[in-house]
Amino acid sequence: MKNKFFFWLAVFAAALMFVFLGWAFSQHGTIGLVTVNGTFQKLFIILGLFGLVLLGLALLEWRLQSRKQKRSTNILSTSVRILTVLGIVIFVFGFFYVGIIPGPLEAGQTPQLLIESGSGTNGVPNMAVTYRTPTPSSDTLIWGSDASAATLKETAPTREHIFSLTNLQPDIRYWYQINLGQKQYFNSLPAAGEPLHFAITSDAHFGAGDSQNNLTAEMLQQIANPANHYNLLFSMGDLVEHGFTDSQWQTALQAMSAATETIPTKYVVGNHDTLLGGLNRWETYCDPAGMPLQNGTQLYQRFDAGNVHFLVIDLEWSAENFNAAQSTWLEQQLDGIPKDDWKIVIGHGFYYASGANVDGWKWYDNPETIDKLTPIFEKYGVDMVFSGHDHQMELLKKDGISYVIAGTFGGALDTQRTYISPKSVWYSSTNFGFADVTINGNNADLVFRAPDGQAINSFVIPKN
Repeated sequence: MKNKFFFWLAVFAAALMFVFLGWAFSQHGTIGLVTVNGTFQKLFIILGLFGLVLLGLALLEWRLQSRKQKRSTNILSTSVRILTVLGIVIFVFGFFYVGIIPGPLEAGQTPQLLIESGSGTNGVPNMAVTYRTPTPSSDTLIWGSDASAATLKETAPTREHIFSLTNLQPDIRYWYQINLGQKQYFNSLPAAGEPLHFAITSDAHFGAGDSQNNLTAEMLQQIANPANHYNLLFSMGDLVEHGFTDSQWQTALQAMSAATETIPTKYVVGNHDTLLGGLNRWETYCDPAGMPLQNGTQLYQRFDAGNVHFLVIDLEWSAENFNAAQSTWLEQQLDGIPKDDWKIVIGHGFYYASGANVDGWKWYDNPETIDKLTPIFEKYGVDMVFSGHDHQMELLKKDGISYVIAGTFGGALDTQRTYISPKSVWYSSTNFGFADVTINGNNADLVFRAPDGQAINSFVIPKN
């Protein structure tokens, strides 16, 4: 009876390994993680082999004992017991560390001003004030300008609060006020043809031990400063190190609120954000399902600021999530944009890039994204393509399209490149910072800025 118990316990422990692997591979982004990250690739192989070896040894022990062949079974039995205990410990550790059963979502308690997809009747993007409360409540938001005000009341208690601000007039100073609290002021986007000024960032990696989030805070202050007149803020992914860890989201969103309370913001999904079950947290915190969605999905969508059209895409580790549906959507959107308008694509993963071979993957000129996406960009005359993922600053050009990498918002900088992309115009892996872009007529002024706001380098990008 005792032998049967230990046999089935070993089988159970082996099964836990396969349950964990099955769960991991069912999560958004794991295929890309295993493809790109050699460490995780080895780890998953080891866990799979561990389960197979434990199962095989348990069956061998059972067979020998059933034949009453007790020679060497003591050593075998001891090995099986040790591996069984180890397997259960590994599973329990993974269960609590990664969160196979997700814990509560407690982040996002500071309001954020998020850009909605599509636009209002005046050609200006709609916005939403979003935040979460520890307990359900029915809140009231009053918002308006010097000319008028409106009141939005929730009809039922909820933890997730979403107030849509629609049909904004261009270039107007507005305010909003939650439950008669402090007023927060923001500006709507300018009218078509007027200069459009935005900051674009990536890879803050809140929660990583080697991130410089004090510099992230300094950059957010620069972006939030009214004297710098930023109309928009883009965060292109990898806001946190481990998407499954709610405390990292709490830290990140609280830090980002220095700018996101008053600067209209669009988040882009990154590979670390969705890591091992993190997708639900990214969607809840960065693009809540209750926000009106005119064009696309939570992970890829379009919004228009006059004659400047932004297409935010889901490109995480590599091109594993750029499926047929997203490809069709992207082509349809680009095909419907007037030729003389600006077409700007924003996603986490890069295309052309300089870099080095790290952990078994080439972090430079990525053939998967280049082959799948750049022909679309070239076919429809995309003007600028922004990405992060590589923790560096770089400007590259190919067939009239400018590719900008701005992955230096606080995460540890990459090692110096060992490969120089033939498309590279300028490169730096020694500076933290962000990209500052002003669209003005047929030119875009691109400035790479240091955390204190000083220009590191600048370029004039003509429309393609």
